[in-house]
Amino acid sequence: MAERPAGHGAPEVSVVIPTYNRARELDRTLRSLADQDMPRDRYEVIVADDGSSDDTRLVAEGHAGTLRIGYVYQRDLGFRAGQARNLGAARAEGRILVFLDSGMLASRHLLSGHLAAHEGGGRAVIGYIFGYDHDPANRVSTGDLDEPPDELIDRFTRSGRHRDMREPCYRSLGEDIDRYAAPWIFYWTGNVSVGAADFHLAGGFDDDFVGWSGEDVELGRRLYEKGLRFTLARRAACVEIPHTRDLAALRPSYEKHAALLLRKHPDPVVEVSTVCWAHELHPRLAELRAAYRNRIGLARLRPSGPPVDPGPATALFGADCLYAVNGGDLCVEPDPGLAQEARRNFPGIEVLPLHGFRTLLEPATFDLCLLAPSLRAYPRWAVDLLESEAARIGRRVRWLPSAETTQSEER
Repeated sequence: MAERPAGHGAPEVSVVIPTYNRARELDRTLRSLADQDMPRDRYEVIVADDGSSDDTRLVAEGHAGTLRIGYVYQRDLGFRAGQARNLGAARAEGRILVFLDSGMLASRHLLSGHLAAHEGGGRAVIGYIFGYDHDPANRVSTGDLDEPPDELIDRFTRSGRHRDMREPCYRSLGEDIDRYAAPWIFYWTGNVSVGAADFHLAGGFDDDFVGWSGEDVELGRRLYEKGLRFTLARRAACVEIPHTRDLAALRPSYEKHAALLLRKHPDPVVEVSTVCWAHELHPRLAELRAAYRNRIGLARLRPSGPPVDPGPATALFGADCLYAVNGGDLCVEPDPGLAQEARRNFPGIEVLPLHGFRTLLEPATFDLCLLAPSLRAYPRWAVDLLESEAARIGRRVRWLPSAETTQSEER
C-alpha cells in the first residue's frame, strides 16, 4: 500500500476516487487535481481501487510528488464502487469528503467550490459535470480534451453545449434544489461532497449495493432523512472524459437497485423515483401531487351499498377499497391519513405506504387485485403503472365501481 507523504497537519478536504482498470483516465484526473487553486497541503487524494489489474497503483504512486496522495485496494468481487468509497473514506483525514469518479477533469476551482458550499455545515453538495449525459451525442468529443479543463468549461458555458443532463431540473427549480421533493435523487457521486462527520454518522455507502447505480442516491436519501440541505455548487465543476456506457446492458442492475432502494425506504416519493429517471421525476411528481389532492377527496366518499366479498387472496389498491369490500389481504395507500384510518378500522389487513406503482411482490401473488375508483384521478401515466403492477401481482384485475356507476372493468 502506498504511503502518503507527510503533510502540514490534517487536510481540510479529502478527495476519494473509486476506480477500476481506468489507469489512463485516472492519471488525467489526478493531473487536474494537482492544479487546484488551493494550497496542496489543504487537501489530499485517496485512490480507492476496486480490484484493478492494470497500472492503477503505479499511476497513483507516480503522483506522490505533486499530490498528497494515498492508495487503498480491495479484491475484485464485482462492481463495488460504494464499498471502495467507504474504504477510501475510512482512510481520509479531511473534514469534507469529495467523491469524484476517475475520468473526471477537475476545474481549478472544484475543491474550493465544494469547500465554500459547506459554509454553515449540514450540507450535501452536488458538483457540476459537463458532458455527463446518457445521450452520446451530448457528451464531450475526444478532440475537445486537448484543452485545459477550465478553458473547456468556459467554452461550454458560453455555448450552452455539453451541459450536465440534470441542468433542465436545476433551472426549473431556480437552482434551489432543496425545493425539490426528492433532492437526493441528484446525488450522483461522479462529483459530490459531504462533511466527513455527517457521512460516518449516516453509515457511509450501503454494502448491499453491488453493481451499477443506486448506492449514491440511497446514501443521499439517508443524508436527507438526517436533515442535511442539498446544495448545487456550479463552481465545483468538472468535465467527464467520454466513455462507453451501455444503458441497455446496465438496466437490469438499475432495476435491481431501484427495488432495493424502495425496500430500504418504503414511501411514496421513493416509489415514484424507482419508476422514473431523475429528469422525469420532478415534473411527474408535481403532476401527481396536483391530482393527488383530487383523489383524496374522492377517496373519502363512502359507498352506499353493503361491502362485497372479494374472495381469497386479494390485494387492494387504495384504502377506500376497504369500505367497499369485505376483507382483503394487503392494501397499498400513499396518504398517511387514509392509511392510519385504515389500520385503525381494519387491523387485520396490512397497509403499505405506497401508491402501488412498484410493490416488490412476486408475480401472481394474489388471485385478485381491486383498484379504487378514486385512483382514476391520477394522470394517465400513473393509472397505467397501477394497472400494470396490479396485472403483474394478480391473476385478475378489477376496478371497483364509483358511486355514480355500477359497472366495473375486468381483464
